[in-house]
Order: sequence, then C-alpha cells, then structure tokens
Amino acid sequence: MQHFIGFDVGGTHIKYGVIDEEGEELINEEYDTPEDAETFKKKWKDAVEACQKEHDIVAIGVSFPGHINPHTGHAAKAGALEYLDDHNLLEMFAELTDLPLVVENDANCAALGEMWRGAGQRYDNLVCITLGTGIGGGIIVDRELYRGSHFHAGEFGVIPVGNNGECMHEVASAKGLMKACRQALALPEDEMPHGKEIFERMDSDVHLREAVNDWGRFLARGVYSVISMFDPQVVLIGGGVSEQEKLYPLLMRHLEKFEMWDALQVPIHPCELGNQAGRLGAVWLALRKAAPRQK
Repeated sequence: MQHFIGFDVGGTHIKYGVIDEEGEELINEEYDTPEDAETFKKKWKDAVEACQKEHDIVAIGVSFPGHINPHTGHAAKAGALEYLDDHNLLEMFAELTDLPLVVENDANCAALGEMWRGAGQRYDNLVCITLGTGIGGGIIVDRELYRGSHFHAGEFGVIPVGNNGECMHEVASAKGLMKACRQALALPEDEMPHGKEIFERMDSDVHLREAVNDWGRFLARGVYSVISMFDPQVVLIGGGVSEQEKLYPLLMRHLEKFEMWDALQVPIHPCELGNQAGRLGAVWLALRKAAPRQK
C-alpha cells in the first residue's frame, strides 16, 4: 500500500496527514501557520520528516491558498501568506524534500477531495462552492479539474450578485451573512450569535429573517450563474454555513424564481469531508502524478 502526505495550508493553521492510495487517513496533525518564510519552511520540513519516520512516503500533495500555477509552481498570490507572494512553491519545496510533490489551489483541492472520497463520488461533473470569509470554488469536468487558461477558474467570489453590483465575496459569503445579520440585530461583533443560532432565531425575528433572506437571494444568484455556465450534475456547498439545513430550502425558494430553473436545475448538497477535503484532493493529485493510470 502506497502512502502519501497531504498538506492543507491555511492562514491560521496548517493541517497535514498520511493518507494511503485508497484515501484512508492514517494520521493527522496540525500546527499554527508561521508568520515568515523561513519558519514556514522549517516547520514544513520537520512535519515531512516526522511522517517519513513512521511511513514509507511515495509523494506529497499540498493544498495552498491563492493563485497557483500548478505546472510551474508560481504563486502570484499566496492568500494570507503574503510573505510567499510571487514565490515559486515547487522550487521552494524541492529544496526541503526529494520526494515528488504537487501543489494546487486549496478550493480546487477541496473539489477533488469531495469527488474522490466525499459528496461528489457518484458524479463525473460537479462544481464545489466554498463559503467562508470569501467564496472560492472548484470545477470538475469528466473527473478532471478544470483550471482555466490562466488558472483562475472557480473564482466565483467575484461574480456580481448584489443589488448594486456587489460581488459574492462581499454579500454572499459567510462573512457577508454575519455582517448583514449584525446590522439587522444592531449588535457589536463580539455579541453576535453563531451561525446556527442565526438560522434558529430567524423564524421569530423579522429583521433577522429579512437579512438572511436577502443573503440567500444573493447566494442563489451566484449559484444560478455557475449552474447556467457549467451545467454540472451537482453543486456541492462547503464551509461551516453549509451544515445549516435551512440553507437549502432558502436557496431553492430563490432559485425557483429564476428563468429556466426548471430546465437548468441540478441537486445542491453539502460537502461531506470538512477540512479534510483539501489534503485529500492534494493527495489525489499526488497519486495521479506517481501513478497516472490510477484515478
């Protein structure tokens, strides 16, 4: 059985695990994201060496934020890790290990992980939309990742969906939901209820209900746009808010009002893997690189 290391690099934490060729995770660990490049490299190398002491590692997959060219390794932007902007990640990692390695955008990796071991296993064509501070996404066509000509495919967050042209990042993200609800409740940020409580309270608070409904309409506009462009078999929603059961009836109520929804509609489901999806997707790519015949 072949073993791989999957890394999911985030702005706050770096999660990693040893994963076998069937997608089973044998160990998983995490550490705080370093604040400078030298510390980042040292802690990453230490993590790899610790895994190698316990397992015979074939290759490494790295899920990384920002605009990544997976062929050259160039990161035009590295998300919250600004100290790695305009760096060549493949060259940097090659200085730290002699193992084969792939690096890919984190939202793309999440889509691949869901396709391999999550909610997308039964589908050949899917779109994954992740709702967090911003909005990201990944597109799978015939069980292959679609990256676009400039590796920007899946940047759904820039779609204008607001009444005044505001983008999805601003008004349809989880952050956008919290901002709208904070204004509706007239509460300071540190007194805001959590997402689950917002959906529970909306039935009895007209102002909160209006705020959530407006947010749902903005999100539905983006989802509808993505479906009309890519005609997937399914749309998967990720991020903490995706766990709220009331989200899906809310989306459907707005989607049903759009022209041609009867013809365009596809299932919309929550993702299943949580924060494990990114490192699984990265390992799927590493597995393909190590043995291209396997899928």
